[in-house]
Amino acid sequence: MAKRPLTIPDSELDVLKVLWDRGQATVREVLETLRTAGRQWSYATVATLLDRLETKGVVTSDRSELAFVYRPAITTQEVRQKRVNNLVEKLYQGETGLLVLHLLKSHPLDARQAKEVQSVLEEMTGDASRKRGNDSSPSA
Repeated sequence: MAKRPLTIPDSELDVLKVLWDRGQATVREVLETLRTAGRQWSYATVATLLDRLETKGVVTSDRSELAFVYRPAITTQEVRQKRVNNLVEKLYQGETGLLVLHLLKSHPLDARQAKEVQSVLEEMTGDASRKRGNDSSPSA
């Protein structure tokens, strides 16, 4: 049987963000941080979310003390990559370009970001080498 891809719902992601920010935390510390941010969850809810994340291998825990201490076992970049891949598959049938076009058309970029995107596109299409006069095609 094929292994299901890792999914991290928004509620679990909120808990994971606290761990990324703090480096490690107990259930109570995560709860306090989330309450400060406006989440009105119970202790049991946060404990359940941390348990789910640990079951998925996304966090680890040190259970040597009375209060368990949780640490992230996955980076922000890894989660971003997994969530974007999931989005591309589910909403764009694997067509990455459709997502990129949607984002570029509906979310304005500042000048620096636009220049960076343009540079990446030039690298992908080979336009950068032609602009610098490094075109390797033979001249007539």
